[in-house]
Amino acid sequence: MAYVAVLANIAGNLPALTAALGRIEELKEEGYEIEKYYILGNIVGLFPYPKEVIEALKNLAKSNRVKIIRGKYDQLIAMSDPHAKGPDYIDKLDLPSHLKASLKYTWEKLGHEGREYLRDLPVYLVDKIGKNEIFGVYGSPINPFDGEVLPDQPTSYYEAIMRPVKEYEMLIVASPRYPVEAMTMYGRVVCPGSVGFPPAREHKATFALIDAETLKAKFIEVDYDKRIIEERIRSEGLPEEIIRILYHGGKA
Repeated sequence: MAYVAVLANIAGNLPALTAALGRIEELKEEGYEIEKYYILGNIVGLFPYPKEVIEALKNLAKSNRVKIIRGKYDQLIAMSDPHAKGPDYIDKLDLPSHLKASLKYTWEKLGHEGREYLRDLPVYLVDKIGKNEIFGVYGSPINPFDGEVLPDQPTSYYEAIMRPVKEYEMLIVASPRYPVEAMTMYGRVVCPGSVGFPPAREHKATFALIDAETLKAKFIEVDYDKRIIEERIRSEGLPEEIIRILYHGGKA
């Protein structure tokens, strides 16, 4: 049976991404036919492995069918002037100080080539899973970066989210960071959860497998060692608040 692996909110967390991709390889060995990967944004932006995450995704794309779109943090890096000599524009954004520090760190570490990679990523994903047309975006169809699709809402809420793209059979979004699967009169709404950005305490890397025939989602959780990331945050001189988020989750 064929599946599509859907990952979102890596947020520069290489150990979590490595754990998720390793689990996908195990699933393949168990008989799951994973025909392609969707990466729904926030590739970088919070944790201190931005270059390594992009290299991992490039390597994944060498041997698999991979579609990647931009998330909110990716956009904040991509929106900078390609000829800018520094990330000082980030200081003018209305963001918490620890996120500004992380984004400036990411800007510097990516270099010109890494920032160009983000600029080249599309904002929307339009594709077919099996015979079904699907639409993907980081935030929401009408607000691709700052929009948010909340978990645990009534069906009417998801129908309102789905209505602008009702010609598609499925809408996949990254914004909640919690797994969501909702069936509406227009089609199915799915959020795969978060690979690298903890939404709450004791977070595990979470991704989705979507059945290519039925479009039903399975949510897979994977453990990863957060101590490695904590050490990297400290050694790179990033704010302590990022360590708190790593262990306790919450908004950046």
